[in-house]
Amino acid sequence: MSVALRHCPDRLVFDRVGPVDDLIRAARQDPSRAILRTRDHEVTVGELVRQAREAAGVLRRRGVHPGDRVGLLCGSSFERVAWMFGIWWAGAIEVSINTELRGPMMAHVLTDSDPGLVVCQRSLVGRVDETSAIDVLVIEDVAPEPVAPALFEELDAIQVSFQPEDLATILYTSGTTGPSKGVMLPRAYFSNLAEIWAAAMEFDEGDVGYFPLPFFHVDAHVLITAAIQTGSVLAFRERFSVSGFFDDIRHFGATWALGVGSMLSMLAQGDLPEPGSLPLTRMLCAPVPDIAYEVFEDRLGIPILTLFGQTECDAIAMGGDGARRRGSAGRPHPAIDLRIVDDRDRDLPVGQTGEIVFRPMRPHLCALGYWRRPDATVTAWRNLWFHTGDSGHLDEDGYLYFDGRRTDSFRRCGENISAWELERTMSSAEGVRECIAVAVPDEHGGEDELKVFVIPEDGRDVDPAEFIAYCRSVLPGFAVPRYVAVTDGGEFVRSPGTGVVQKHLLSRDIDPDYVYEVER
Repeated sequence: MSVALRHCPDRLVFDRVGPVDDLIRAARQDPSRAILRTRDHEVTVGELVRQAREAAGVLRRRGVHPGDRVGLLCGSSFERVAWMFGIWWAGAIEVSINTELRGPMMAHVLTDSDPGLVVCQRSLVGRVDETSAIDVLVIEDVAPEPVAPALFEELDAIQVSFQPEDLATILYTSGTTGPSKGVMLPRAYFSNLAEIWAAAMEFDEGDVGYFPLPFFHVDAHVLITAAIQTGSVLAFRERFSVSGFFDDIRHFGATWALGVGSMLSMLAQGDLPEPGSLPLTRMLCAPVPDIAYEVFEDRLGIPILTLFGQTECDAIAMGGDGARRRGSAGRPHPAIDLRIVDDRDRDLPVGQTGEIVFRPMRPHLCALGYWRRPDATVTAWRNLWFHTGDSGHLDEDGYLYFDGRRTDSFRRCGENISAWELERTMSSAEGVRECIAVAVPDEHGGEDELKVFVIPEDGRDVDPAEFIAYCRSVLPGFAVPRYVAVTDGGEFVRSPGTGVVQKHLLSRDIDPDYVYEVER
């Protein structure tokens, strides 16, 4: 079936209940088929059902009830997937926590979401203990225990009562003028978005996908569900490896792979396989640096598909084989109504850059709003359109082009970083009065490197190396700046009244005589 037909909303269902319901249906069809795979092991649909039910049983015995929030802090693994489905199976709400967070950023997520329990892998327990007194369940300490028949029946009976619009997951995404916000995603969101991804990528039973990105992100939630729906397999490793990527593709026989721009750029500049030697028939990436097109498409013959999405809606536009144009994010999905508007929400002509706004044409394709932030929800959805905070334009054929962020945030290593949150955390370093962060070009292309201007307190000296050591102790690795410039702030131009620094006037130069470069 062609992409054009499969991409049409009339050929998609969009009436699913959620991932657990998808998993139950898959188990009825073939419980023995593989669903997740690493180099050392694989898990079948039936095994995932059993593990998820056992996890749900453990949660129920710990006093977790439908509607309760349960934090999940665990690296990419079979266990994380089982506990994620177990949380949903018990009717609880997964608070998906970035494993790189620490210090103030971790404290914010835990305080804001206020889970009654955090399910955590042992190596990360300290991140929770140092920031809160929340009850922690260590995954490695949980002995496998079969679900009693009575509890089994109770869990499955409750599962039937859940609705597509019920809150399933809270995922935190970068703020702009405040801390990270919790995006509320309903149960059917993952299942309906999985249909869109599966159609655009043309997944079928013979496909093996390779997923080297973190499982705590929305993409993993959607793609695991897509594999369940389509009968395909998702292979993964816990962390992306440049040296291991192509070997993994061969080992798994992967027919597609997912990545972010910096990953493809690093792969393109390394040792490359011979054209035609890989089983890959397509790759999905966003953003796509020019070198990736040159190497993967032109030299290796592997088509690169791309997309524009956010946690709030993970498939606003996608470029399948029938809707690809280099430099674009594809065409808006037919189930998503998209416009380019000016600052007063008026439509802009073709080719002119403005804010990307959208609204879903079907239920449960978008976030419910922001956790405990009705003000932010109303602001984002003003005039009945969701405002992405991103700039873009449409060409005469309806292809969407991303032209940058309108908000004060960064994207690095596939992670969104709130400038407000980053600057606030760095400014707590000893002897520091103020920190201002800006983006500078990433040598790998497609994402941001971070340069921070550090203003010492009066009469104090700030050693850049000591400042970076502090940053490493309180920031996730992806948020540690690459360049540090210690300054008295004399070059800052501040807005009258507010005192806000006009960042567009700050230098992006990285002259070694004035800027300290952090060793990687």
